[in-house]
Amino acid sequence: MIPSLEVLLVIAAVLAAYVYRSARLRRRSLERLDAAIGQIPSRAGKDAAAVRSAIEEIRRESALDQFPRRHRWAVVAVGVVVCAALFFGVHLRVELAAAIGFLGGVCTFLADEYVAERRTALIEMQLSEAIDMLVASLRVGAALLVAFESALREARPPLRPYLQEIVGRFRLGDDPRVVVAELPERVPLETFRLFSLSMAVHWDVGGSVASTLATVGRTIRDRIEMERRVRAQAIESHVSVVVVMAIAYALGYLMWRASPERLLAFVSTDIGVNLVALVIVLQGIGLIWMGRMSRSTF
Repeated sequence: MIPSLEVLLVIAAVLAAYVYRSARLRRRSLERLDAAIGQIPSRAGKDAAAVRSAIEEIRRESALDQFPRRHRWAVVAVGVVVCAALFFGVHLRVELAAAIGFLGGVCTFLADEYVAERRTALIEMQLSEAIDMLVASLRVGAALLVAFESALREARPPLRPYLQEIVGRFRLGDDPRVVVAELPERVPLETFRLFSLSMAVHWDVGGSVASTLATVGRTIRDRIEMERRVRAQAIESHVSVVVVMAIAYALGYLMWRASPERLLAFVSTDIGVNLVALVIVLQGIGLIWMGRMSRSTF
């Protein structure tokens, strides 16, 4: 059993390193692409078609991730490292080491989900601020490209690279409807779909784009406020689950303090080890289930 476990751990570590390297290369490609778009002059010359084709080739080769960027490799890496450390370092049974490694991977997954939700809330708030900047520029008589450039100057990451790409492609002479329609593909959020659809409708049927964007901005802010309320209500259930899990470990510690011989005899048997491992795995599954149920999908 030991050689097979070592082989599985080595394979998992190699896969995690490969996924991390691929994510890092894609991130560097995105940064270089944004820098190249930012250096494009406002007046495209005779090489505009060549520059545009080069940028599209870079985008296809880099296989850019959608926003928010996820770190799935970290989930596997943490699970493998925890399992290997407990098995080879502490000499736990393979069942317990694998179960605790699974729980560590679940905790890493939930932490990644939390960071992604925070970045999603940040970029949605920045989008509402950018829309306000667009509305203000359009109402004083500025052209749409000038309004986007004004919003780009005030934008900050993580929204800035996406606005930078839009402005760069506008300068190259791309179809505005195509440029804005591709934005929700990179940022698959309802707020960005609403913004893209509103701009596409304006270019198709005309009308006052400033009034349309003002309504979109208010809708996005109302959506953000509602999502914050849902998240605040979900905190109570999260705390309850954490307390219930902590009680299980606290009871185990009290049982060990009261009668260590019986507890050690229980975990020394195969059925005891399997039951403890099953409890830990079920806790991890419960954490994932709780995270899915408390997530807003409106």
